[in-house]
Amino acid sequence: MNITDNQPDSAYELRCRAEKKIKKTRLLPGDLTTLSREEIYELIHELEVHKVELEMQNDELCATQEELEFSRKSYSDLYEFAPVGYFVVKKNGVIINANLTAATLLGQPRGNLINKPISKFILTKDYHRYADQWKILLETGTSQTVELQMVRKDNSVFCARLNSMVAENAGESPVCRIVLIDISESKRLEHTLQKRIKELYFFFRFSSLLEQPDISIDEVLEKIVLLIPQAWQFPEITAACIDLDGQVFQTENFQETQWMKTSDIVIQGKKAGKVTVCYTENRPEFNNGLFSIEESYLLNSTAGMLGRFITRIRMTEAVKHSEKFLRTAINSVTNPFAVINASDYTVELANDAFGGKKVTGLKCHAVWRLQSAPCTDDGYPCPVREVQKRQKPFVREYTQYDDLGNPISTEIFAFPVFDSNGQLTRIIINQINVTSRKRSELKLEQKAAELKDMNAALKVLLKRRELDKDDIEQNIFANYKMLITPIIQNLKTTLTQENQEEIVESLELSFKNILSPFSKKLSDKLINLTPTEIHVAQLIKSGKSNKEIAQILNCSVHTVSRHRDNIRAKTNLKNQKMNLRSFLLSLE
Repeated sequence: MNITDNQPDSAYELRCRAEKKIKKTRLLPGDLTTLSREEIYELIHELEVHKVELEMQNDELCATQEELEFSRKSYSDLYEFAPVGYFVVKKNGVIINANLTAATLLGQPRGNLINKPISKFILTKDYHRYADQWKILLETGTSQTVELQMVRKDNSVFCARLNSMVAENAGESPVCRIVLIDISESKRLEHTLQKRIKELYFFFRFSSLLEQPDISIDEVLEKIVLLIPQAWQFPEITAACIDLDGQVFQTENFQETQWMKTSDIVIQGKKAGKVTVCYTENRPEFNNGLFSIEESYLLNSTAGMLGRFITRIRMTEAVKHSEKFLRTAINSVTNPFAVINASDYTVELANDAFGGKKVTGLKCHAVWRLQSAPCTDDGYPCPVREVQKRQKPFVREYTQYDDLGNPISTEIFAFPVFDSNGQLTRIIINQINVTSRKRSELKLEQKAAELKDMNAALKVLLKRRELDKDDIEQNIFANYKMLITPIIQNLKTTLTQENQEEIVESLELSFKNILSPFSKKLSDKLINLTPTEIHVAQLIKSGKSNKEIAQILNCSVHTVSRHRDNIRAKTNLKNQKMNLRSFLLSLE
């Protein structure tokens, strides 16, 4: 029965029904004439009071009816415009009622939903999931939840969650109430979150590989190329390849396809290789591309990280090679060599002669002087302190003693090293053992003193020899003048034949050339003088005047003057003011 069956059809019908009820109950006497006036008044009063009570009850009923109508409307609005869809479905799956939200979510007019099976709006490939949970719902009566994809009127698909429960139906056959929730945004966020997790896991594994000590570039590339597909949306059909300087690392299923994307590996501003990712079969496009924006960013980030890692590894290898070369170079130096920190006196680098790695990290004063505090300047100026004060190189010779008390002479060179701001940061120390050199210098000094004494003695001997030579020359010339010259003069006067005179003159010149050491000096100087000119030059050197020379040579003074002019010309003194005798004396 409907609720409307208990409501009066009209005021007249209501009055008739009331009169019948009064007659049945006989609330009033059949003959009012038998009542007294007081009873009639009392009866009228009761009727008026009852009337007022009925009017008040009627007002309350009207107010209650208005409240019920408002509540019914509010419930209807809440039901119709709820953020989720509601279905009332028979056990056979046919929809018998649905709210407006359900119709909106399916993109259908509400009338198109009524008396239609709800399975009609479920994506075919997900129907089995719906059927399984529907069967459990009907068998057990327990609420069920299933997530699947539903189809709108325009054939677009969205992700939905169906919450189903069995409900009573006012004594009739039970029905099922289904709540429809659009979880597309939730699924999208979940999918995005899963991608972020995959990317973070990829970068975590990537970073873990890069942080492993002593791992080679080849080992990293072999492992990275296997990690890349796992970070993509469809790892089962994703392949990857890394090409570095012609060396290729790739997954087993890699092959160049039309669904491929590449990013360059750049090392120190130059392209050194590339990272390629491809799908082995087609997939839906994302944002007008086969790969999503996040995947493109991931690919570029991977190539960038590889470029930076390879750059770091190669620079590290270069530094190690340089350090090895530097270590070999400084160890090849036989003299102690070290680099000292200028601020705390720590030995940062040392060759084997200085102590090598054993002294690295120790204080220089602990190595040199075996003391815990820095060196003082009491008779032993500290090279480090001196460089700190002077801000320029410092060289000093020190004398030390070995275990047997033997002196050891050491020369220390300290060179400052400044940073880009001009601050002193390090000091290079080079220590040279000069004991052998000092001993050699002492021996040389002794030899020099001996040679000096010998040189003085030789000078005396040479002076004596020169004096003896002068005496011998004077004696020879005196004998020549006293003995040979008169004979030659007599021969000249007694021999009249022309050939005999020439022989005498030749004999005279030969004597003069043999006896005159001065003539040899002139010849050694390549002065092109005739024998007569050489004889004249010797006489000029001895201080003879032109007149005396003319008498000695038995010629005129004019002839001697001509010989003088020839000698000056041949010795380049013709236009000079230098005295000829002074020049000849300077040739000794």
